[in-house]
Amino acid sequence: MSLLLSLVAQILHVALMLAAAPLAAGGADWLEARFSGRSGASILLPWRDLVRLSRKTVAETDAGSPVLRFAPAAALGATIAAAALVPSFSRSMALSPLADILVIVSLLTVARVAMVLAALDAGAATPGLAAQQSSALAVPAEAALIIAVFAIALMAGGLNLDLAMGQMRDGGLGPAAASAVVLAALLALAVADDGFALSGLEQAETGNGVAVARLTGWLRRLVWIDLIGALFLPFGFATAGAGPLEWSIGLACWGLKLAVFIPCLCAARLTAGRVAARRATELAAFAIMLAVIAAAMVLTSARMA
Repeated sequence: MSLLLSLVAQILHVALMLAAAPLAAGGADWLEARFSGRSGASILLPWRDLVRLSRKTVAETDAGSPVLRFAPAAALGATIAAAALVPSFSRSMALSPLADILVIVSLLTVARVAMVLAALDAGAATPGLAAQQSSALAVPAEAALIIAVFAIALMAGGLNLDLAMGQMRDGGLGPAAASAVVLAALLALAVADDGFALSGLEQAETGNGVAVARLTGWLRRLVWIDLIGALFLPFGFATAGAGPLEWSIGLACWGLKLAVFIPCLCAARLTAGRVAARRATELAAFAIMLAVIAAAMVLTSARMA
C-alpha cells in the first residue's frame, strides 16, 4: 500500500508541476507589471498561449535537420525528468532513490544543450545569437553548479536530495555560514538562468514547437524554485505513504513557498533590470566565487574537526 501511495504521489507531483509552471509564469509576469505600475495580463495568459500555439502546425524548412524537429521534445523530456526528481509537496516518492542532485543538474544541462543545438540548426541570426549567449552563460553557470553541488555533498554526506533534506531538517547543513553562501550562489544562478528558453532560442521553432519551448522554460524555473526550497526550506513536506490528508497539507505549504519565492524573484529581476546576457554571465561568475568560498569553508571546518 505504501509503494502504491508513493507511486500515486509521484504521478500527482509531475502533473502538478506541469500545471503549475505556466501559472507561476503568469503570476510572475502579473506581479512584475503591478510592481511597475501597470495592470498586467491575466495569470492564465500563458496557459491560453500554450493552447493557441499547440494548435499550430510546424513549418518544415529545407535547411533544418532532424535536430530542429526533435530538440524541443528532448529538452522538455529532460526538464520533466528533472522536475520528477525534485519534490514539491511530498518527499519519499517513488523516484526519490534516484533523486541525485548531480543527476538533476545534468538533466537541466541536457535541456539547455538541446535548445542551443536547435537554435544553431535553424540557421537564423536571432536564434544563433541567443544560442551563443546561452552557451557563454553555461560555461560559468555549470562550473558554479558543480562546485555548489560538491559543497552540498560534503555537508550532507551524499548527493541524494532526500538525504540533504533530512540533514537540513535535523539541524541544518553545517557549517551554517557555508550553507548560507551556497544558498546565495544558487539564488544568483537562478536569477541568471531565469528565462533562458524564453529568449531568442524559441524563435528557432515554429508552430507547436514554440509551445514546447516555452513550457520547458517555465518548468525549468519551477524546478529551480523547488530545488532551492527542498534544500534550504525542507519543511512542510508530506510523506508519500501518509495519504491524501497529509498531501493536502504539503500542497498548502508548497503553494505558500511559491507565493513567497516568486515575488522575491520578480523583485530581484526588477531591481537589476531584465537580466541581459552579459549581466547573467557576471552573476554566474559571482556564483562561482561564492561556491568556491562555501566549499573551502566546508573543507576547513572538516579539517579543524
